Amino acid sequence: MKEKKTLVLTEGNIFKGILFFVLPIIAGSLIQQLYTTADAVIVGQFVGKNGLAAIDSVHTLFKFPINFMNGLAAGATILISGYFGAKNIKSLDCSVRTALLVAIILGILATIAGVVFSPQLLDIMSVPKDIYPMTLSYCRFYFAGIWGMILYNMASGILRAFGDSKRPLYVLVVCSIINISGDFLLVGVFNMGVSGAAIATMVAQIVSAFLTLIFVQNTFKDRGEGKKTIWGWHFCQVHMKKMLVTGFPLALQSMLFPIANSIVQASVNTMGTDSIAAWGICDKLDMLIWLVADAMAPAMTTYTAQNIGAGRKDRVVKGAVIGAAMSAVCVLLISVVLFFGTGYMGYWFVSAKDAVTIVPMAAYYMKMLGPFFVFYSFGESFSGACCGMGDTVKPMIATLLCTCLLRVVCIWFVLPMYNSMECIAVIYIASWIVTGLAFIGMFLSKKKKLLAEC
Repeated sequence: MKEKKTLVLTEGNIFKGILFFVLPIIAGSLIQQLYTTADAVIVGQFVGKNGLAAIDSVHTLFKFPINFMNGLAAGATILISGYFGAKNIKSLDCSVRTALLVAIILGILATIAGVVFSPQLLDIMSVPKDIYPMTLSYCRFYFAGIWGMILYNMASGILRAFGDSKRPLYVLVVCSIINISGDFLLVGVFNMGVSGAAIATMVAQIVSAFLTLIFVQNTFKDRGEGKKTIWGWHFCQVHMKKMLVTGFPLALQSMLFPIANSIVQASVNTMGTDSIAAWGICDKLDMLIWLVADAMAPAMTTYTAQNIGAGRKDRVVKGAVIGAAMSAVCVLLISVVLFFGTGYMGYWFVSAKDAVTIVPMAAYYMKMLGPFFVFYSFGESFSGACCGMGDTVKPMIATLLCTCLLRVVCIWFVLPMYNSMECIAVIYIASWIVTGLAFIGMFLSKKKKLLAEC
């Protein structure tokens, strides 16, 4: 008997279904974070501070095409999840093949544009002259493989739409091994510097794309869906329009979010080295909170879209509440550990000499932030559920207003009155509370309409 590779979220125990679906997503995000850290450690050890500076100076450049495509992939996931839940084989086949074609075309365009315009992008980023040559080389090699990352994100989104969150995790494990091994070989053995790190990443990205495409193909064969193949050019204007209508708001949101956070970080950078270091420790320690909360959003999107497609509207409300509760409980437990433990764990990140000053500051900031992380978890969970109902415009507007715009306005007009890290912490807290309450209210409104249609 074949192993069941996809998880049908329209049947069975809701708690177990969501749990088994979201755990691989969390694990995948954790693996990505760990191998990014490993990249930095290897480059730092073998190349030095200039190598680290070369990578850090342009890492935000790659977020824009990747985040944009992640938004479009999320739109495709919502559409495909609905067809999967409704068992609409013809539309399922057409939407999958169209989504992959779009990812291939946009991935190639992003690669060409990135490679050709890397010098201009580095000028915009004001990259220092002493690291300019190695940064340019790194940037071009990274962009040369970015089509693989874009295609992987689309293909893994398709797999999640089928209820399969395990095989994207397996791909990440394999590619993390390739990436880290490549770093050691190219950077440590052959002394290729940051170019070697970029080549290792490029190879890992390309491998990840082909592995996920094979898994999507096998899923079609196993289930006997449509033409039983994903290969070949296929474009459907109707499905393309639906993907853009659903995915573009998410893509825009994904691109604007880092801009708002960069503005906040710029304000943190004016508070002095000790404050930057202490805030950085908090950022590293609360990573698990973001992994858990952020993973629940796509899980809720897929769960909701599958059940809407299957006509199981009764399960939509129950699942959204259960998913939000699961995320909130996990986040609360982590928050308690951070609230009481930052004063001890902070010593992991700095020398004993620096810890005397920096760790108490980090512990103080975390005690301010800790009790309010739960609002962020509610915002992500109910945002995912609302998107799964097919409405991505209102969640986008709510996020941009309640999170991005609120933070930027407060940084511009409130922070100058206080000019303190405490004020910046309160700005973050306020954005979590407002966004969380906004999405709770949005979900309750949609719940009322949904139940009225039953």
